[in-house]
Amino acid sequence: MNNSNAQTYLDDCRDELAKVDLIIQAFGQFNDAVPFLTKYAIIKACGTIEQCFKTIIADHSSNGQSQQVKNYIDETVRKSSMNPNYSNICSLLKKFDGSWTTAFKNAVNAHTDKAQIETSLSSLNEERNKFAHGGQPSASFVNVQDYFTHARKIIDMLDTIIV
Repeated sequence: MNNSNAQTYLDDCRDELAKVDLIIQAFGQFNDAVPFLTKYAIIKACGTIEQCFKTIIADHSSNGQSQQVKNYIDETVRKSSMNPNYSNICSLLKKFDGSWTTAFKNAVNAHTDKAQIETSLSSLNEERNKFAHGGQPSASFVNVQDYFTHARKIIDMLDTIIV
């Protein structure tokens, strides 16, 4: 990965999900703590994807810029709250460079696992939003691990475009 910050976020999330998996295995699948650990995993995984896509765009766009431009990018991109869904990623890319949006869409459309990637990214966002708005997520911990594994491919594609 070109962006070392995004790589660190992805690696840290992967490691935390592995630790949660070990805890769930030790407690047993039907332990009362498992739903809480699953909700944590949803927030962690979705938040990591959000942090990564904003970091890749912001790091590249602020490189070599004046402090004023860096401040603007920090405030409007890094510190923004933005669900990491396909539409929001495309919208943010377009604000910087329309060709980035086109290249990103082309990469996603050409990917052999396009449907799985899009479904996983969407599911991760839906589960986070359910929980964030007082609902009960329906995903299992294994689902969350799978969603993260597939959704991070979006980050990998974005990282190859924004260089």
